[in-house]
Amino acid sequence: MVYKKLNKIELFIILLTALLISLVYASLNFNYLSNWIDEKGDVLTYDYYVRLGVPQFLFNPHHIGFDWAGEQLYKTLLKNGYTGKSMIVLQIRNLLASSIGLGVIFFLFYSISKKYFLSLLVVISYCFTAAYWMYSQINDTPIIHSILVFVLFLSALYFPQAKRKMLFALFLGTLHAITIFFHQSDLIMMPVILFIMLFHNLFSNDREQKLFQLHLIIYIIAYLTIFSIIVITAYYYVGIILVGLTFDYEKATDFNMIKKASYFFNWLILYSKIDYWGKGFEDMSLFQKIVHGISTYFYQPQSFKGTPLGHNFQNLFAPYAILPNLIGIIFVTVLGGSIVFFKHIFQKYRYAFIGCILYMVIYTAFTCWWEADYREFWVAPMFSFWFLMLLFFSAILDSNKNFLPLIKTFSYTTLFLLASLLFYFNFTGFIKPNIGRTYTTYEIIRKK
Repeated sequence: MVYKKLNKIELFIILLTALLISLVYASLNFNYLSNWIDEKGDVLTYDYYVRLGVPQFLFNPHHIGFDWAGEQLYKTLLKNGYTGKSMIVLQIRNLLASSIGLGVIFFLFYSISKKYFLSLLVVISYCFTAAYWMYSQINDTPIIHSILVFVLFLSALYFPQAKRKMLFALFLGTLHAITIFFHQSDLIMMPVILFIMLFHNLFSNDREQKLFQLHLIIYIIAYLTIFSIIVITAYYYVGIILVGLTFDYEKATDFNMIKKASYFFNWLILYSKIDYWGKGFEDMSLFQKIVHGISTYFYQPQSFKGTPLGHNFQNLFAPYAILPNLIGIIFVTVLGGSIVFFKHIFQKYRYAFIGCILYMVIYTAFTCWWEADYREFWVAPMFSFWFLMLLFFSAILDSNKNFLPLIKTFSYTTLFLLASLLFYFNFTGFIKPNIGRTYTTYEIIRKK
């Protein structure tokens, strides 16, 4: 089984820790809420759309639920006497999602690995990466959909153990549909979900379970049906009823310099019509863009005493190089180690391990094709790396009891150092310089 049973005391401790993680992260970030504007000004655009409230702008086809959810929260607060700015409300919406997500993912990580400190250190490490941290604070799209799709993946891993598989299949379809509303690109998670539902039996230790089971098709049909009904209904209602689009191509009009943009199917794939994204595989500098995208996912471009942060493997512990060096070493260790110990990790985690690899390949390929040099699109793919890290270290810690103290010390020290360095460089290089008000003072935010 991928998910382990928890006794009552264990469950209480893990739930309490998950709650504390969420509260501490939310409190920390609320205290240092950023006024930073992203490079492309998206935070201002989305804030304007929420205040404008016009369906044509509010319901971006790429993420129809993102601005709408922010508007609903803002309007609710206004009705209850709130007089502050909409931007702060939208930032707090993202912060709540990221904080709750940390607690949920920690709980699921522990339920899979049964290793408290490993699960905690992995969660702390990724929550202090530049991308996760900044998108937890600013009004932009990556954080909510990335958390939702990762929770969707982790939930799907429980499908083989679910006693009521029909209900669970309907739950997966519903959760996936909701995820789509926060980013259309998460449709590409579908092959991973279908793989887990359809082929998990092939990786079972039980010979009888290895045989293909026809009834799994019924669950898959249920998952696809509820997913399709919710998504099609929502897009029809938003596109045709609220925005006023048309199914008649001849009657379609131009909008925002996009030809025939009011044609429903053109609106549905609006971003591909702009001819800006999706050119990664045609770019000769793709590798450099991937390196830039991943490095800025981990830390913001900055310098230490005048020297820009960067790799220097000839001086591993140089202050300006220690974080990039450590990230590089961990990447090689986790990816290379997963290949070397493939059989061992597979025997322990089976379909979860293969599903993680499939998740990583699909999302990485999409990001490389869509916009490889922008940290925003690495938030979702990198969750698969963190999960692979959890599986790798968990398997290694269980592999040799004779060297367990040494392996545990090395693993936990490395992860603690990573989390500490990410916190230091991203706090000093991004969070603190961009605080929106006097920090170390907890108070209700009011309009100045």
